Amino acid sequence: MSNTKPVNEQSKTNTTITLNDFLNKGKDFIIPYYQRGYIWGKSRRSEKNSVQYILESIINCLENKSELFLQGVTVCEDDKTIELIDGQQRTTFFYLLLKYLEYDEQYSLVYSIRTESQKFLDKFKSNNNEINILYEAYEVNKKNEEEKFQDIYYFKKTVYLIHKYLEGREKKEILSFVLANVKFLYINVPKEKAITVFSMMNGNKAVMKFEEIIKAEMLRLISADKENNNESIRWEQNLLRSKYAREWDKWLYWWNRKEVKDFYHTENVMGLLVETYFYSKNDSNLKFNFENFRDKFLRGENNELLTKNTFYKLRHLQKQFEDVFNSVNDDKSLHNKIGAILTILNKEDRKSFIRSYFIKNEINDIDLYLKLSFLGITHSKIKEEFSNNKSNEERNVEKEDVVSSRKVELINILSDNDLYKNNDKEAYKQLLRLNIDADTKLGRAFDFSIVNEKSLEHIHPQSKVYYLKDSKFYSCKEDKSINIDESYFDKNDFDNQDCSEHCIGNLVLLYKNNNSAFSNHSFKDKKKVYFNLNSVESFKSRHLLHSLSVFAKDKWNIDEIKKNKHSIINELKEYYGIQ
Repeated sequence: MSNTKPVNEQSKTNTTITLNDFLNKGKDFIIPYYQRGYIWGKSRRSEKNSVQYILESIINCLENKSELFLQGVTVCEDDKTIELIDGQQRTTFFYLLLKYLEYDEQYSLVYSIRTESQKFLDKFKSNNNEINILYEAYEVNKKNEEEKFQDIYYFKKTVYLIHKYLEGREKKEILSFVLANVKFLYINVPKEKAITVFSMMNGNKAVMKFEEIIKAEMLRLISADKENNNESIRWEQNLLRSKYAREWDKWLYWWNRKEVKDFYHTENVMGLLVETYFYSKNDSNLKFNFENFRDKFLRGENNELLTKNTFYKLRHLQKQFEDVFNSVNDDKSLHNKIGAILTILNKEDRKSFIRSYFIKNEINDIDLYLKLSFLGITHSKIKEEFSNNKSNEERNVEKEDVVSSRKVELINILSDNDLYKNNDKEAYKQLLRLNIDADTKLGRAFDFSIVNEKSLEHIHPQSKVYYLKDSKFYSCKEDKSINIDESYFDKNDFDNQDCSEHCIGNLVLLYKNNNSAFSNHSFKDKKKVYFNLNSVESFKSRHLLHSLSVFAKDKWNIDEIKKNKHSIINELKEYYGIQ
C-alpha cells in the first residue's frame, strides 16, 4: 500500500517558501541533540568553503536581480518550535547574516545541549551591534583554530567572511533581497521519524553518538544553575565541569588504544563503558539511547547531584575495566582469562558476560567460566552454574549432563583427521587457548590483536602430501599428477599412523600476514623464517609461545605430527578432568 499523501495534504508541509516565510512562522529554531556542531566556514584544501559559496551566490543574484534557490530544509514543526533535521548549517548562517544586516525581528536559534554556543548566540538577541565587532576579533585570531568551542570559532569566522564580502554595500538593500528572494523547499516530517530521517539523509556521518550526547548533557547539568549569582559557586561549578571534561577525555584516550579495542572487541570507544553502566540498573529490554539514559540517571529532584553520582559510578566502572586490562598487582592471569572469554563468546554473550562480571558480580569462579566457555557453553547456561536458586546437587547433575556430553563431543572433533576441513573454528579455539596458557605460565599478557588477524598454518604443507595411482604420483590437495622428492609425505603412511596433514597435530596458529611468508616451504625452511630475526623483523607470530614450541623442534615427520596430535588431545583431557 502506498504511503504517499494526497496532493492537497502534502502541499501543506512540502512547499517552496521564501526566507521571510520561514522567519515569519514566529517559532524557535531548535538544533537537536543528535546533530553535530556548526562547521560552515571550514576550508577544505584550496576549495572555497560553504560560507564563501553562498555569499558569492547572494551577491551574484542580487546584481542580476534573480532568485536564489537553496537545498530544501527538513524540519519537525509543532505549535511552538521548529526542530531542524536537515538545514541547521544554512539556518545558523542566515541567523548570523541577518543579525549582521541589522534584522530587527525576533529570530531565536536554540542549541539544545551546547550551553556555550547558546550563550554566544544569545548576545545578539537584543543587540545587533555586538555582531558588528566580531570580525575584528576573528581577524586578530583567525590563524588560531584551537578555539575551545568549535561552534563559536566558526560563528566568528562566518561573521568575518560576511563582513569581508559585504563591506561597503547597503545593508538594507541586501536584507530586503535575501528575505524576499532566497527560496527553498520546506519539508515537515513527524516527530517520531526525526532521527530516522536525519540518519538516512546524512548516512549516519553527522550523528553524534549517544555517549557524546550524554557527556555534553552531564557537563551542562554540572553548571546548570544559571540563576546563581554567587561568583564563588559559579567558579567552583566551572572548575568541576572542566575536571569532569578532562577526566572523560582521559577515558576516551584509553579506550582509543588499539590494544584496548582488540581486548574488549569494540570500535565504539566509550560506548562500552556508558552502555554497560546503563544496563547496570535497567531492564535489558529498555533500549540504550540518550533519552533513556538521561531520564534514568540524570533527572530527578536534584539533577546536578544525580549527575555527580552518575559520574562517580562511571569512574568506578572505568577503573574496573582498566584494572582487568592492566592486571594490577597480578601475574597477568586475569588479563588473559578475561581476554580469552571475551574472544570466545559471541557478540551478545560477550555483552552479557561484561554486565555479569563488571556490574552484577555474578561470576564468582572465573576459571570455571573460562573452561565452560572454551567448551562452547552459552553465557546463560554458564550463568546457571553460579545461580543460588538451586541446590548444589541439582546444579552438579545438570552441569554434568551438559558439560560431559560437550567434553566427549570436543574430543571427537579434535580427533578428526580432517579437522582443518570440517571444523577449523574449533582448531583455532584450542590452539588459541594453548598459546594464551603459555603466556599465563610466564606471567605475560597475551596480545589479543591476533583475534582479527588469525590464520591456521599447516606445518607440513598440505600441497606436499601425495598418493600413488597407476604408477603415478598425485597431489592430495589438487588431485593432479606431480613429481615428488624427499619433502613429500605419503598419504598411506598418514592413514597407518591415524593422523593427517589436516589434523590438529599438523596445525599451528599464526598471524595471517605471516602465513604467506611460509608458503608451501618445507618444515626446515619454515623454521628458518620463523627464527630469522634479521630478515623478518615484523614476524609477529614469533611471540606465540605454543606455535614457537612447534618450530623449535629438530624435525617434523609423520611421527611428530601424530605425537603432537595426541599431546594436544591428552592436554585437553587433563584440562577438563576427562578419564
